[in-house]
Amino acid sequence: MTEIILKPELIKTLQKVLVDYEPKNEDPILAAQYLSAVVGSIVATSNLSAQEREEILKQLLEFIKYVYDQQVSVSPSRQEEKEDAFGKWKPK
Repeated sequence: MTEIILKPELIKTLQKVLVDYEPKNEDPILAAQYLSAVVGSIVATSNLSAQEREEILKQLLEFIKYVYDQQVSVSPSRQEEKEDAFGKWKPK
């Protein structure tokens, strides 16, 4: 996978798009569910072999867990450092 940079502005913009589509997406868990469904649909309909799609899905799930772990590891008392957690991530 390619290295990405995840910035707070991107997250806010994506959430705004989701809320514009469906106001209930103000709920961040519902918004995450929509994003997960989009990812699943994109991978499932890609022009790759079934084995390649399964491997990509596995990598994406591991990547989601990695990003999640990075975010929750930042202590709430260190809000300034939380911004740094939106730095670069690179999956296996």
